[in-house]
Amino acid sequence: MTDYKKFNLKSFKGFIEIILDKKFRGKFNYSEIDSKIENILINETSKLSALSFYKVLHIIGDDFDKLCQAFFKGHTASKLESLNHNANKLDRLFSPLINSRKELSKASSIKETRLSELFKTRFDQLYAYEAFGLSIAANLKPSQLFDYFYGDGERPIIGLY
Repeated sequence: MTDYKKFNLKSFKGFIEIILDKKFRGKFNYSEIDSKIENILINETSKLSALSFYKVLHIIGDDFDKLCQAFFKGHTASKLESLNHNANKLDRLFSPLINSRKELSKASSIKETRLSELFKTRFDQLYAYEAFGLSIAANLKPSQLFDYFYGDGERPIIGLY
């Protein structure tokens, strides 16, 4: 399973600070952008929610997927096995829909008990590293999943990245 401490609030703040310095240091809107980000992160727990992660990256305005790949470098998620063995059209059509939670847990690097909680009642408490892991497991660009969950993005088609 993924060690959330690699992708926690503290490491995210350091990651964002570097981007802010490179992209906005010396520009008239630096303090405004920094203030917006601080207001989003002020009530965060150490695990960093997926919603706050999404909001901050949209303020930064760079390529969401590239930023995700950079921040989550070393994340242990992998594509669902059933998406790797699509032998025919019937298999390709239904395989993404019939994965077990155990498979999804393994592929996304989210513990089964935590995944069950997220499916039942705690979706609003999804952490950034979990959302990223789910995007990798579903073979989606991270932006597709985050936009679907927190923006106005369309429902992504699993396995078509």
